[in-house]
Amino acid sequence: MRGAFLYGPRDLRFEERAAPTIIAPTDAIVRISVTCVCGSDLWPYRGLQASPEPTPMGHEYCGIVEEIGSGVRTVRAGQFVIGSFFASDNTCPHCHAGYHTSCQHREFVGGAQAPLLRVPLADGTLVATPEVPAGELNPSLLALSDVMGT
Repeated sequence: MRGAFLYGPRDLRFEERAAPTIIAPTDAIVRISVTCVCGSDLWPYRGLQASPEPTPMGHEYCGIVEEIGSGVRTVRAGQFVIGSFFASDNTCPHCHAGYHTSCQHREFVGGAQAPLLRVPLADGTLVATPEVPAGELNPSLLALSDVMGT
């Protein structure tokens, strides 16, 4: 599969990469339906912020769950989900207080500018909608992937 990688200021490349796999029992694999370029992507793209190279791009996303790890309980394959840019466990004191981006076990989620994405801590990170929305609604739901995490 192909994905977007930032190699340095104004050096964005679309390259072959391995499809993600379940690594931990709390992981999910999401088939990306819609993603966007966030303002925080533009700082390293413009050279105003350092970034490790190559950096897989994309951290705001919605999609369909393809596969879940054995420990995932709140989402299932086939569900439409909205994800956050930080993976959070939804069990620590920070999460319980509503500060998921300060989760004691948080992980940054990157690489959504590709067909598939591995999402760690899926139970605390992905929010499933009651049904799969009509495709034309997906862009409007994408804004939630930013504001839900903050």
